[in-house]
Amino acid sequence: MDPLVLGILLSITFSAFQGVTPQCCIETVRRFPLKLLAKVDKYHVQTSRGACDINALVLHVGHKKYCADPKQKKILRRLRNKNRRKNTPVV
Repeated sequence: MDPLVLGILLSITFSAFQGVTPQCCIETVRRFPLKLLAKVDKYHVQTSRGACDINALVLHVGHKKYCADPKQKKILRRLRNKNRRKNTPVV
């Protein structure tokens, strides 16, 4: 088989499997800077019941993701308040 064809087939195979692999947090931080917390675009909760090993609060800031300890109620409260303020109409 031609090495070029083999290389193309391998790259297609690897790129196909890349979409299947979950992007899990492997560790979390307990303290999270408030300045960075104000810039969070979206967040979701990662649970250990699925493909991932630990529970985490995944915070998305731009193209980066940060893994926070989901037991930190202060972080969740601030995110919820931020979302409420964003969705409240200004009179």
